[in-house]
Amino acid sequence: MKAIFLLIAAAAGIGSALQSGSNASLQKSLTTPLWTVVFVCLTTTTAALIVACVSGTPFPTRVQFGAAPWWAWLGGLFGLCFVLATVFASPKLGAGLFVALIVTFSAVTSLILDNYGLMSFDVHHAGIGRIAGGLLMIAGVALIAAF
Repeated sequence: MKAIFLLIAAAAGIGSALQSGSNASLQKSLTTPLWTVVFVCLTTTTAALIVACVSGTPFPTRVQFGAAPWWAWLGGLFGLCFVLATVFASPKLGAGLFVALIVTFSAVTSLILDNYGLMSFDVHHAGIGRIAGGLLMIAGVALIAAF
């Protein structure tokens, strides 16, 4: 079962790089970064609505909405920041450095979230191996940026 989740995560990583290129290409065609972001988000919303309706997933109840902590609603804003970054920064940095920065900072932030059990994650202490891995990722980004 874990292999399936590893494949899903790998597919998300591939999708992240492809999304950066797709969004940057759309921005070049439309020549307006903010409208590009609007259309990317509209496409995301439309696709999610179609999948939710076709899957027969029940709409959340008022109680379920109220049970979410305040910070759980920030995911959409973080997604918007990601799309803005793909439109503004990825064409200037290039796909390699842009994705390396995203992956590295995501991993380092995740190590902190795991270590302290923040945002509803189970605690996974950052031992020497995890810290070394994060430092190696930072070193990798530095090499990608330098060359």
